[in-house]
Amino acid sequence: MFTKQQEKLLDKFADLSDKLFELGIITTDSFTGEIGEYVACKHFNLTKTDRVTRAIDGICKLGKKYQVKSKIVVGNNFSYNLTELDNTSFHYLVIVYFDKNYKPLKILRIPSEKIKEGKILISSKIHSEIASIESSVIKISKSDKIAITEFAKAYNDLEEYGIIRSRRIVGDIGEFYACMRLALKLNENKNEKGIDARHSNGLTFEIKTRRVYESGRRVSETRRLNNLVGKTADFLIVVTLNRSFKCSGMWIVPMKNIINPKSANLKVVNTTIGTKNLIASQISWLNTGDIFKQFNL
Repeated sequence: MFTKQQEKLLDKFADLSDKLFELGIITTDSFTGEIGEYVACKHFNLTKTDRVTRAIDGICKLGKKYQVKSKIVVGNNFSYNLTELDNTSFHYLVIVYFDKNYKPLKILRIPSEKIKEGKILISSKIHSEIASIESSVIKISKSDKIAITEFAKAYNDLEEYGIIRSRRIVGDIGEFYACMRLALKLNENKNEKGIDARHSNGLTFEIKTRRVYESGRRVSETRRLNNLVGKTADFLIVVTLNRSFKCSGMWIVPMKNIINPKSANLKVVNTTIGTKNLIASQISWLNTGDIFKQFNL
């Protein structure tokens, strides 16, 4: 489905992603958030927490708890609207601002008492009240800066060649494969949650994508499919990618037949009634199963 040039770019991106993992900069495919957490932990000398403690990303030597958010700045727009913050669980909210090459532009450290009812608008007023930490004094090693910059350039190449359209790299690539396979059109209505794409026959689709390969980065058989509760799409499409972001399997699942959407994981493609295979599985513990032929309207 990709040209040779696009495949070369994906291979390079995968190599540079692995390099960030080896350096301890990232542990998942949530690249922007994880790079921001790494920068904040290095600068404030924090001990990074595990992924279970979702409201806390790092703890300092004095025991103060930090939550870290990251934002790519377009132009000079440093505003940021944050909601659903559990500000009773941390002492500081840290905002790490990057340019498109993941160069840190500035850091804000906001005391949790400034957050009211779990939300805060980072406006010019907040910026005037809180002294920002500017790029020149952010404490990141030269080797880390080089690795992050090389990774960012590889990302920008993927965007330039039309492979991705946002910072949701894994999701974008999965949507690309699914739309190509079923002639779907991506949903442009950002306010319509739970529907990623539509078919010309009127059916709607939610698309979930996971990278699945053996490495120190993940326990593959436990990969969850988050946020399936209350979805209104007719079908769920599950896409798996290998280390080089190539499609290693694709399934179409009737959304109404998913027994436990709150705790669903990749193995729903093995167990859900009515599941059909779109691209044969290359993963031993995910069954290819019955082949999809056509929609029965």
